[in-house]
Amino acid sequence: MSEALVAQPNFSADTIKGAQKTISRMKFCDYFEWFIKNYKEGHIRPVTIQKWFTMAHRIRELAPDLHLKDLENSRLALQWLIDQFGKTHRRVSTMNFKTMIVHSLRYAVEDGYIEGIKTKNININSIEQTWNHDELQKVVNQKKFLEMGEFNKLKGYIDFKLEEMLDQEPILSVNPLLPEKIVTTEQTYYMIISVGIHTGMRFAEVIGLTIDDITPNKIDVNKTWDYKTNTGYALTKNDSSIRKVDIDSTLYNLLIKYSKFCDENNLSRDDLPLMIDPDTKLYNATVNEKLYKILDKLNIPRVSYHKLRHTYVSVMLSNGIQMNYIAKQVGHSNTNMINKVYGHLQKEIEEREASRTNAIFG
Repeated sequence: MSEALVAQPNFSADTIKGAQKTISRMKFCDYFEWFIKNYKEGHIRPVTIQKWFTMAHRIRELAPDLHLKDLENSRLALQWLIDQFGKTHRRVSTMNFKTMIVHSLRYAVEDGYIEGIKTKNININSIEQTWNHDELQKVVNQKKFLEMGEFNKLKGYIDFKLEEMLDQEPILSVNPLLPEKIVTTEQTYYMIISVGIHTGMRFAEVIGLTIDDITPNKIDVNKTWDYKTNTGYALTKNDSSIRKVDIDSTLYNLLIKYSKFCDENNLSRDDLPLMIDPDTKLYNATVNEKLYKILDKLNIPRVSYHKLRHTYVSVMLSNGIQMNYIAKQVGHSNTNMINKVYGHLQKEIEEREASRTNAIFG
């Protein structure tokens, strides 16, 4: 792609017409990258930009010869592109793909690069449609969060075991992604899992914490740690993710004890977050593997670290905590996402409350 296209523009009529003609003739994969650089970079957070560029890479793989003009008022071409993506992706991912594609095309229409787009009656065909009954049932029945008994069992074990391990020497654990290096202590893994259980915080938020973010009653979530590209501290997912999370005394005491453990064993460094051991690379996948082993040991169905966030929300809903408060705790700007993900649980709670009301007044 020409560097001139992303340089400071010259707003003469001839220059604008020339640029329009050049962009109109682009391959769509080139246009999509141009669109990101001109309309997205500097306006959305780096973590979101990364998702856009990942999608640009997929477009280049799927349709390297598709031109922007091919999508002009062509429902067939748009459907074909979405179908190519859907062959290897789930329905939700395919819907997101369609949204991003259509978003970029709407800008192309407004900027005069193409005359219009056709978006009505576009189907979302995804990989689920190729699955047999058993494969579908396996996904449908997959655990989305732990039940209350399972949650209490895991929480009790992690808290007790972590308390015990923090009185011991560092237990060194080899990262399977970097087997040549001893990278992370068992105490660190357990501390990360404990914070996830007690707060429902996102993985990048947890490993971005410093001791200054922790007070007896709250955790100040104001940054994350870029574990994907290892560039250091990063912004939170969005503005509503910046928040103060209420915490219990058990978690606070474990965090303080863990901080002292790190200091005493030379695992602390002023420029690093609390749960990043010096000279280590910590990945979500390795924490998931550690969590799976613990769940297997406790005979609890496997859930990923992110599902601890879902579990946290479901536990609070089950105990009658108001949705607005839950949304603030987990960093949502409103209750829409909680309603979307946990609507069925809310219905169960309402049915339970109806039964209690009948018992009181019946």
